[in-house]
Amino acid sequence: MGMRIKILLTISLVLCWATMDAQIRQWGVQNGLPTGEVRQIIALPNHQMLVNCEGVFCISNGAGFTVVPCDRRKAYKLEHYADSVGYGHQWQGDSLLWLRDFYRIYLFDMRTRSFHYDIEGRLRSLGAFSFSPETVSDWQGGMWTGTLGNGITYTPPQRQMAELLEDDPLIGIARGTAEFNVRLADGRLLQRRGLNRIGYFLPDANRFDSLNERLPQLNDYRNIVGACALAEPWVVLYTQNGACLLDTKADTLAAFKSGECIGEYSDKYNCMLRDAKGNLWIGTQNGLFKTYTEGTERVTGLANNCIRSLVMDAQGNIWAGTACGISRITPAVVNYGEDDGIPPVSMMERAACLTDDGRLVFVHHSSVATVFRPEWLSDDAHLQTPVLTLLQVNGHDETCVQDVGLTLPYNENYLTFQFSSLDYAHPSHVRYRYRLCGLEDEWHTADETIGLAEADYKALPPGEYIFEVQAASADGEWSAPLTVQVSIRPPFWLTWWAKTLYALLLCALIVFFLTLYLKKKKAALVRENDNRVNHLFEMREEARHQFANNTNVDPKKIGVNPEEEVLVAKLLKAIEAHIADEGYGVEQLAADVALSRTNLYGKLRNMLGISPADFIRNVRLKRAAQLLTDNPTLSINEVSVRVGFSTPRNFSTQFKKMFGVLPSEYRGTENHIPSSDIQS
Repeated sequence: MGMRIKILLTISLVLCWATMDAQIRQWGVQNGLPTGEVRQIIALPNHQMLVNCEGVFCISNGAGFTVVPCDRRKAYKLEHYADSVGYGHQWQGDSLLWLRDFYRIYLFDMRTRSFHYDIEGRLRSLGAFSFSPETVSDWQGGMWTGTLGNGITYTPPQRQMAELLEDDPLIGIARGTAEFNVRLADGRLLQRRGLNRIGYFLPDANRFDSLNERLPQLNDYRNIVGACALAEPWVVLYTQNGACLLDTKADTLAAFKSGECIGEYSDKYNCMLRDAKGNLWIGTQNGLFKTYTEGTERVTGLANNCIRSLVMDAQGNIWAGTACGISRITPAVVNYGEDDGIPPVSMMERAACLTDDGRLVFVHHSSVATVFRPEWLSDDAHLQTPVLTLLQVNGHDETCVQDVGLTLPYNENYLTFQFSSLDYAHPSHVRYRYRLCGLEDEWHTADETIGLAEADYKALPPGEYIFEVQAASADGEWSAPLTVQVSIRPPFWLTWWAKTLYALLLCALIVFFLTLYLKKKKAALVRENDNRVNHLFEMREEARHQFANNTNVDPKKIGVNPEEEVLVAKLLKAIEAHIADEGYGVEQLAADVALSRTNLYGKLRNMLGISPADFIRNVRLKRAAQLLTDNPTLSINEVSVRVGFSTPRNFSTQFKKMFGVLPSEYRGTENHIPSSDIQS
């Protein structure tokens, strides 16, 4: 009984709604007007509507109205009550508008959408104010009528609307599409008997063969709602708790892969449709899904996600009946409603069809349906460039002159852009896309908008940005973009002069540490050089000591580096080769070692502190000492001749200077002469 009452009430509401003039709308306090007493309506050049509600001014934003702050105390007061004039206005260019009521005169600036109060000096240039009519036409031809208690009555431009039919044969045809009856290529019919019992009906034999005995898995499904034929031999069965694939030749079941993605939102399937391109459209209790070769995607932008029916029109576009109205899915999602003559009611499951003459029928009760041609709801008009209706910075309203843009400090970087195409006739048809150049390149789509949309950007880094937004009607192209330049200044510690200072400080630090490093490096090199010099001095002293105190001259002990060792070896070899030659002197020695006399002198002076002549003499005497020791049979005269001395006397004199004893004494006492007594 209760269900019947609900159905009767619903039918009554639908019929009452159908008898109303759906084109006429009433805008009042619920739409943003501060009061229902509307005294003045003016169409602005940017297609917004300025409304004067007895001294409180509002401006349309596409979906409602926004109050424009105005300090009436600062407005210019008239000297006398202007009963004969009433409410009037006068344009000054296309950006300044003078407004007049019984008591005051106001100056409204269109660029900033704000009031000016320093106007007394300009009043002399004004002529008579034109009277504001009660009814004003907007840019689309819609009529705005102000009332003294009921706000604004809006009448959109006339166009063909959807029709409501009651008890029409088309309703039975549309409801017949809900029947579970899939014709297969071999002539069989796949039918349902009961809630979850399916099988093949053979028309020739008038026999029904159930599949439930062969496929007991079918009993796991609560209610088999319908079936949709795919490529042979597959048919998808969809139910109230899932879906599966049926092979109509092998009589086997397979998993419906798209169900994994759909199951995240709902497992209750309401309808399915395969379009001309082979794509499968799936309507569920919580979303519309499209499956194709690459995968499955959920359709966004629908006003209601409970999909009750699907139908394809003569042009191949997909339409959906939802739990609250009708939406066109392709080529773009458009939600239709009261502005199009479509009631916001729930459609029946799978009760939609395309008639032979191209009309679409959606049943939303047993005896009521919405019928229309797709072209009635189409809109080929190109929309105007969207208007920025509101700009908020960190949650506060901001005045923005579009041509100038907006410059903000670094900590005011939370921006909200509100925009509209100001389509008053059918705002639900409009699509918006936007992007913030400098931050992103891809467009974003503003979903679920009716007349007004907004974009939020949070914590924007300092930089230069351009906000762009475009609008398009259901079947139109994208409009020219609205552009708003936004500059967010960096904090002082990130400005160019701060970065220059940082660079200079960095350079100073680099120079300081480099200088410090070079000083330390230089000190280390000085210490290392001093150590090397000291070590070299020690080695020199040791070499000289070795040469002075040993009769056996070893090049390795005299030279402090390989080069000097090689030179000493060459010198000793050359002297040994001419040791008996009394005339062998410095010139011959220098020639034998391929050095000049000067270079030879310098090298020996540096190594041993002696001259080349002294070196030759000392080598001769050291060789004589070896002969005296190793050959006791040789006489002193023979030794002196062998080492290149012309007379024994000179030999003995030079020998004693070097060794401190005479050659004869050295032979007898060489084992008792300490090395410290040998003189160089």
